[in-house]
Amino acid sequence: MELTEKKIFKHGGSWAVDLPIHFAKRLGNQSVIIETSPKGLLIRPKTELDTTELDPLFRQFVRAFGVHAMKHPKKLHDAEEGWDEEWSDLLEEVDVETE
Repeated sequence: MELTEKKIFKHGGSWAVDLPIHFAKRLGNQSVIIETSPKGLLIRPKTELDTTELDPLFRQFVRAFGVHAMKHPKKLHDAEEGWDEEWSDLLEEVDVETE
């Protein structure tokens, strides 16, 4: 691990920081994930493992969804009621073993 001190500067209407050149070159046009915490930022390349489920707000969404379902169980329906041929066609080539 290498530590590098950089100054934050204004760029247009935003704040910016120059990334170390070796990090930026290695990334090319690849997306990055910026993890924020009270202690600072972590910038890392995006990987296949970075999914919506890892977003802290996703856990909050699922929890709220579950609470709503428990409070209003009459609004829940059997999946077969909403499943039609269009869904079957859409998911026909999805391999559930690898997804």
